[in-house]
This record gives sequence, C-alpha cells and structure tokens, in this order.
Amino acid sequence: MPASVSAVSPVDAQTSDPEWTGIKALGYANRFATWDSEFRYDGRIRVPMGIKITKVEYAYYGQDDKSYWTAVEVPRGRMGIDQEYEVIDLTFLEDSDVITFTLRGDLNVDSAPEQGQYSRTYQLGVKVSLSDGTTRTTHVEIEVLWPAYDPANGRIGRPFVRLPYDRGWGGTPNSQAGFGYVSDNGYIADKFIIDLVNPRQGKENVAGNNSDHVYYQLVHEDGTPSHLTPAPVKFYVKGHADAGTGNKRILDAVNLLDEGDKPGYYRFLVWPQSTNTSDGKTSALSWNPDNPEDAFQIGSVYFRYTATRSASFSVAPGGPPDVRLTAGGPVGYPGVRLETTEGPVPEQTVQVSLPQGMGLQFVEEGNPGYQLTVLDSDGSLKNFIGQLSQDGQTLTFSKVNLALPGKSSTSTAWVAVKAVGPNTTGRTSLTFQVGSETSPSTPIEVGAR
Repeated sequence: MPASVSAVSPVDAQTSDPEWTGIKALGYANRFATWDSEFRYDGRIRVPMGIKITKVEYAYYGQDDKSYWTAVEVPRGRMGIDQEYEVIDLTFLEDSDVITFTLRGDLNVDSAPEQGQYSRTYQLGVKVSLSDGTTRTTHVEIEVLWPAYDPANGRIGRPFVRLPYDRGWGGTPNSQAGFGYVSDNGYIADKFIIDLVNPRQGKENVAGNNSDHVYYQLVHEDGTPSHLTPAPVKFYVKGHADAGTGNKRILDAVNLLDEGDKPGYYRFLVWPQSTNTSDGKTSALSWNPDNPEDAFQIGSVYFRYTATRSASFSVAPGGPPDVRLTAGGPVGYPGVRLETTEGPVPEQTVQVSLPQGMGLQFVEEGNPGYQLTVLDSDGSLKNFIGQLSQDGQTLTFSKVNLALPGKSSTSTAWVAVKAVGPNTTGRTSLTFQVGSETSPSTPIEVGAR
C-alpha cells in the first residue's frame, strides 16, 4: 500500500527517505464501503533536532482542490472519535528527532462510483506543519466500495468488512479504538472488530452468495507477521447484506508480549471471503489472503513502540536494464536498487508480486526453488530462496541481507520471470516490498519483439 510523497523541507536533500522529505506511511484504512467514510492514518516523520508538529490536516473530501480539515492534538492513548491526532512517540537520534503519530477523523468520500464501476479511488492528502515553518505532505490511495449488488450498473457486490467508527459496534472505550491503539504491555482486548458484509448474501442462483468467514493477520511494519498469526487465520463470522452491526464479532484478548513478539507497529489486516451455495467453493469475488494488496486494514497497534534506530534505506526501480519479455522467449530479471546513507541495514523480509492480468510467471532457478538475487557494490552475488503463494502471484523471502553494510552503500536485487500469455502486450512492473518500503521494479515490456 504505497504513498506518493512530496514536501517542503530544507533537511537532507540528498536522501529519498520519506521520513526526511515527507511523511512515511506506516499504515492506514485503505479500503472501505461508502457506509464507513472515515480516515485512519499512522505516520512517521524525521525532523531536525527540536522541531515539533504545529498542525495536522487531511483532505476531508479526498481532493486537494477542496478544503483540508484540521485535527486537534490529544494525549497519547486517548482513543477518541473526533478529528484528532496523537503523538505516539518522540525518539531522539544523534542528529535528528523522529515523531510518530496517529490520525483519525471523518471523511466525505461516499459518492457513488462511475457507471459500470464497483468502486472509486482517491489520492487522499495529509499535511503536517512544523515549528520551523515547513510543511510535509503525503498522499495515500484509498478505495471506496459501493455496498450494494447492482449488476446492471456494474456494482458487482464483492464481500467487504466494515471500518468501525464511533460506538456502533461496541468495543472499549469505543468501536474505533482498535486503530492507532497503544499497548505498552502487549495486551489487546475488545479492540479488533470484524463485521462481514456480502451484498450477494442469500441471493439465489448467484455466485459468491454466502459469506461466513474471513482471514486475518497482524503484520509488523517490517513485513514479518506476529507469532499469533504466522499465516492468515481463518475466522468465522456471519455475513449479511444490510448495514446493521449485530453480526459483528470482536476478537478474543491477546498479549503480544506473552507471544514473544518484537516491539513495533502492527497492522491488523483482514481478507473477506465468499462461497457459492451451489457447490461450496470459494468464489472468485473473495479477497486473496496470499496477496497483501487484497487486505483491508481495519486496525493497528503500537506495541512497546519506539521508532527504529536502525539505518533507513530507500528502494527504487533499478537492477538490470529494462526487461523485454515474450511468450516462449528468454527469462527476464526485473529488480530494484537499494541505498542507505546510514548503514548498516539489518536483515529484511522481501515480498515480490506479479502484476495482475499481464501473463507473467515466476521462474525457479534455485536448486530447487525461487531465488532473490542481491548484488552488492563490489560485484558479489548472494541468493535467497523464497516461498511462492498458492496463487503463484507473490514470492516471500525471509531474513534477506540487503548488502547495505555502511554509509553510502548501494545494492540491487532481482527475481526471474517469464511471459506465458501469447496475446498479452503492454508496459508493466513487479512490486517489491522490502521491509516497510515498497517500489515498482525495472519496467517490463510484455509482448515487445
């Protein structure tokens, strides 16, 4: 879930790290129905020593040419329901400060999608004003779904989960306290609420007309899952088609400290499911738990959180030259360029995803297995074996040494892919998520001769 970043800031113009140049998005409510037009955002900025936040604003209408609303600062752990932000952590580094904050408030993005469309997307802006007179900005993409099944108008009626707000779902002290929740002892209770809606629920002779479960997972900001959810967990909850909240379920209490989880920021991700009553099979309308981009983020927790003191790094398209692929042709190696101005960078989890509908496939080149290759600045190669998701769309590599040992270190990383769709043409790229950083790969020309 990438964010495009811009800023007005005099500091460290040599680095592309969004903490320095804009706002780093840790997580946000990325997908919800028009019923739940609400904003949730967790972010982090790195500023010169002593600089403070003076104002936080966000695009209430989802558009930069309309008014931004101002959030009011409230104490850490307040868990309110108004237009508010909390400074979660202030970490003092040798040459700078790192400010982590959570933001919440109402939105007005409940317009119907265009004719023939199921959803509408917005590039939603956030502005943070600082005491040195500068302003940081970022934009995150949110998808707003139409909650009804109306095939004549393109409203296909995929299942979704609600984004709880105010007090309509219960929870303590309110229904939205599970987003930006502060847990210094690891204990989480009465916070994560799952309410599953299927606009096709109960309709006869329609595919995907029954929903009774979701998958969920807690994922650390570096991409590794909580020990509670090493893989997405199947969770039964009664689906319904209306806007009532009576069928919601609240997860049982958990303790991240007891589970041995590392401190940090965790996203609460959910993948809604539907099945066909005719044959009991999973519907193609379900959201794929093997694909992180299919997840709905409906919660987050700061567990014993302090901003990481490890070296930051950037990820950008790069690696080998632009890749050209044709069905039956040679294998290509799209990749990314990695860079740090601090170093050393610790081991990271790397996920690589194929674009949808472009007829590409990962290639096994290990002995056996799918490989991520990392090339350091001295020309040395290291290979890491990854795990392919069930749908073949995503590779996950754990404990990857990015070969960024010190200041001004660079490296490149790539995977092997081939074209298998003889009629597919176009320009595309893979998506690399390296720790908490996301970037497209080297451009790929598919079907080029």
